[in-house]
Amino acid sequence: MSALFPRLPFQHDETPMSWAARLAAFHTGGRVLPFLNTVRIPAADLACGKPEAVERLCMIAGQDLEPVSDNTIMALGNRRYSLRGCEFSAELTTGVVTRFCPLCLSEDQAGQAWPKAAMRHRLLWRLAPVRTCRKHQIPLTQVRAGKWTDMLHEVQTISEAVSAARVSEPNLVRRDPSPLQEYVEGRLEGEPGPAWLDGQGIDQACRAAEMLGGLMTFGSDQKAAEMTEDMWDAAGRAAWPIVCDGDATIRDFLRTQLLTAVNISGHPSPRNSLGMLYGCLFASRLSKDPGPIRDIVRDVIIDNVPLVPGQMLLGEQITTPRLASITSIASAEHLHPKTLTNILKLAGVIDETEPLKGACNVVADYALAKPLIERAQHATPVTRVPDMLSASRPMVAALIELGQLRRIQDHDELKSKVGKSIDGRSIQEVLKFIEGQFEVVKEVPVGHVHLAKAAEKTKVTLLAILELLFGLHLKDACRLKDHHGFEAVMVSSIEIMKCIEDPPNNASDEIRFWMP
Repeated sequence: MSALFPRLPFQHDETPMSWAARLAAFHTGGRVLPFLNTVRIPAADLACGKPEAVERLCMIAGQDLEPVSDNTIMALGNRRYSLRGCEFSAELTTGVVTRFCPLCLSEDQAGQAWPKAAMRHRLLWRLAPVRTCRKHQIPLTQVRAGKWTDMLHEVQTISEAVSAARVSEPNLVRRDPSPLQEYVEGRLEGEPGPAWLDGQGIDQACRAAEMLGGLMTFGSDQKAAEMTEDMWDAAGRAAWPIVCDGDATIRDFLRTQLLTAVNISGHPSPRNSLGMLYGCLFASRLSKDPGPIRDIVRDVIIDNVPLVPGQMLLGEQITTPRLASITSIASAEHLHPKTLTNILKLAGVIDETEPLKGACNVVADYALAKPLIERAQHATPVTRVPDMLSASRPMVAALIELGQLRRIQDHDELKSKVGKSIDGRSIQEVLKFIEGQFEVVKEVPVGHVHLAKAAEKTKVTLLAILELLFGLHLKDACRLKDHHGFEAVMVSSIEIMKCIEDPPNNASDEIRFWMP
């Protein structure tokens, strides 16, 4: 098909569909849909920015392809679009809503022989954050007829809306474009912006700024679904300073906001304090990645709100929350709440100067509590340890003093039975030491005796002998086959005395100042 004549060139600020509508008005005097059907270009394909549709329109109209492609919002599938190298979700566009400036459209027609062929729908009007006409400094008007042809954004069909907007225009409050709008326009031109915004998708940046601003401007009770375009514009303006500062400032704002509302248990309530920002991020089925704002909100909540171990929070499972109630920790760790409370009180994880509420309300730092809990889960009553090690009670006491056996709580006043217990892992470590360090013999070597007998013969304390044993200074020590624990350990009295007479460099005072 030969190129249309006379030629109607593409304008640098319009969309391909706008140009097609102007071509239709210029060459046929009619609407864009019959025109596209005549030239065999599916209207839906051109509306979605399919390259073959754009290329055919340029070929028919005798137009260079590059400027038209540069202004094409191309559908990528799954409600994703691309424009000038920027990929974004459908929410960054106005969808089927047609935005316009009545003054711009009136100026388009002024003095024109074919007024409708001069009316063009600007590319920037297709972007949701663009709500103000830069030239005339008035809010953009928007219309929707409720028909499938709304997706064509054919401004030639909205004369009544343009006239009505012109009538109300003198009453409009003049305003400059918001900083967020300027950022979007600049980013599409390849201009750098604030680092935090540039580090994410353009749609993510805009959504985060508007949600933060909505919370700042209209409070936590405001619902996103009830926000007007003017309210979204005000939200973007309000949030601009903190999104320019970036991560740290956003976290400070959210932390302050979070602590303004508490729930019935006296803990900060994310839902009540973060309002529509939390509601948007909390949606169980997000159709798009909200970007780094979700991680920031999650981190602030984790740092300030008691959570349940294993709880899903904004798309991520929190296995070990920083803060949790005693009840939830006890449930997750299979401990009785009272037992856990005693352990944490003794360790100073719970402030004893504050009156304790019920276990469901008492909050503990999970990170500090976790190692204590692990020890408590391995708690072994002291009375059972002699049998487990095949050792006497005095020997167990000496092992505790040496630190080879560890109590669950190492405090001066051990008020809890659990606190007095021995960490079972240290018992296993002692048994592993015995089984792994000494040669196994079938019969007792000459001059070797049990540890208790060696203490009796040498007059050296059991504490000192154990220190030498665990310090690997008793090279002749051995272990009887088919015997368990310390019952199997045999030492040489002569070797013990040699070590006492010539103490090792790292020996304690118990050995250095031994006196018979």
